[in-house]
Amino acid sequence: MLMTANLPASQELTDEPARQAPALIDPGWLFILAGLTLLLSSALIPAAEQVRQARWQRDRALLVEQHRAERIKRYEEFTAALETGEKSLVMSLAASQLNQIPADRVPIGVGTVKGGYTDINAGSASVFPNLEPDPIELPEYQPFQSTLSKMVTEEKTRPWILVVGAVLVLAGLLPASRKRG
Repeated sequence: MLMTANLPASQELTDEPARQAPALIDPGWLFILAGLTLLLSSALIPAAEQVRQARWQRDRALLVEQHRAERIKRYEEFTAALETGEKSLVMSLAASQLNQIPADRVPIGVGTVKGGYTDINAGSASVFPNLEPDPIELPEYQPFQSTLSKMVTEEKTRPWILVVGAVLVLAGLLPASRKRG
């Protein structure tokens, strides 16, 4: 052992090579994290897109159901008014279906067709356009598009993402190299 006069006893010089302090983070962890991120994103992003599409279909079905319920409600009101013999309904049906009007009334002009429906405001006596609710506009599906989602869902790039992710995990699991000396 070598000693120097100027250094305290705790700081002796030795013939052994100097050891480096261990790194705070092993670089292998970065490879593992990157690889796992790619592998998990290739599994989770397509599943999340399927969930979004299922919710979109559910929302469309709910809109159609509301439209049908409104239509049924209007027809039930119509049949109830018809069964009770509501005077204005009976007169409208007689005028529009049988071309009959009471003697003390003036004939109404023929209604104009507007968008496939008879326009009530133009003077038609028909009750049937009021039975149908307005047509519904169903929302279109808008898939989520990002670079990563395209890469993990397209047939050409998905296998490559899986291979790269697996190689990164493998590289992270390899033991650290040691310095020979």
